Amino acid sequence: MYFSATIFTLVGFTSPIMISLSIAVTNFIFTLFAFSLIDSIGRRRILLLSIPFMVLALTLSAICFSHLPNDSGASLATPYLATLKHSLIPYALLLSLVLYVAAYALGLGCVPWQQGELFPLSVRSLGSGLATATNWGGNFVVGISFLPMMQVLGSEVTFAGYAIVCAIGWVLVWLIYPETKGLELEDVGRLLDQGWGVRERNGLRDRSGMVRVPDEETDEG
Repeated sequence: MYFSATIFTLVGFTSPIMISLSIAVTNFIFTLFAFSLIDSIGRRRILLLSIPFMVLALTLSAICFSHLPNDSGASLATPYLATLKHSLIPYALLLSLVLYVAAYALGLGCVPWQQGELFPLSVRSLGSGLATATNWGGNFVVGISFLPMMQVLGSEVTFAGYAIVCAIGWVLVWLIYPETKGLELEDVGRLLDQGWGVRERNGLRDRSGMVRVPDEETDEG
């Protein structure tokens, strides 16, 4: 969203700012969907469902850039309009970025801001503050490094690198991010007492089918 106008100028759109508005509108609409669906689908599940689409979209973006001519350090200053007048690559790139933003808004765009429930009351304000600082810190790193990476590594390598980062993120969510859907704040704290709580959350169900945290450990299976 910071550099979409730059990207669309690079691939030859004559009105890159208007085109980049499609990115902002997509983010807005799918953020509304996310907040209406997150409690019914669950935080963990919505991340596991949305991140693969982010990986797919970034991979498609990298493929699109790999088919553009002369993608080098000078590419940011030299639009490809003259060589892409009859090409579908810019439109494929636009669709891939719209897909990425839609998937991002559904998952990683909103779930990290729900982190307060993961912290016990005694440290909730500190934990939420540190988590928010982490979110904005990552945002700062991406914002300050994106254009230099495009210049030095090339567009396709940059987007392929982001795809790899997202794939690693999916693995980490699957391994260590517990589902908190339907749990009281006290239950969330107890869920994380002995570790990440993923096995406990996925393995404990009462007769009604709702996942729950038991009051105490028992030897019964």
